[in-house]
Amino acid sequence: MAATSFETLKAHWPRSLEFSGSAGSFVAPSRFFVWTLRILCAIALGITGYLAITALRSEDVAGCGHGAYLDCSHVLHSRWSKILTLPVSVPAFALYALMFAALLVCGQPGLRSRLAWAMITVGAFAAGVVALWFAGLQIFSVGHLCIYCIAAHSCGVALCLAIAIKAPLGARATAKLFGVSLLGVSAFVAAQLFSAPPPTYKVEHFAAPAVKSGSAAAAANADHKSNAEKTRAPEVFEPPPGT
Repeated sequence: MAATSFETLKAHWPRSLEFSGSAGSFVAPSRFFVWTLRILCAIALGITGYLAITALRSEDVAGCGHGAYLDCSHVLHSRWSKILTLPVSVPAFALYALMFAALLVCGQPGLRSRLAWAMITVGAFAAGVVALWFAGLQIFSVGHLCIYCIAAHSCGVALCLAIAIKAPLGARATAKLFGVSLLGVSAFVAAQLFSAPPPTYKVEHFAAPAVKSGSAAAAANADHKSNAEKTRAPEVFEPPPGT
């Protein structure tokens, strides 16, 4: 009986990603569409990988100064730059890595292709929603923008829109997978909201004292020594009068 139930579930489960009727069924997307997603995912993968390395090494990113609006250092060291003491670029890199791996095998026929597109759909929706979350934080909470973050978020939004419009698995399956993405993003946001913010420090810069020329420095040292000799108590006392 158990074996029969398992075989029945195994026979019908792959069809959960394939719907007929008005909702549409799985149709393999074109090579142009797949390569577009691969390029977007590769760009985001490179950016998040660079941000993850610099964050783990506590280094500054290149080409993003301390401007009035564009300040990568301020954004990447804010309380929203981490989740449970881990830089947010690390899970972002893992997400895009999984999506890129799925995009490499999505052209294979059968169940493997549908599972790959299910992973791509969930990841694309998660990337798009998280991009909106962090863009809002940069604008309304942090008050500064990071060009690297904006570039990665743009790729995430583009991936999300492409999957939402194309819907390779059909409208109904895509809607279900969008719900799965929302659950994951909600857990991510809750972890950021309810976790204790990391300690922050303020770095203050002071102007260095002016360097004097050689003659001026020698004269100042001579004056300092003469003043010290005048104010220093005598080491040898004069004999009292009458002795």
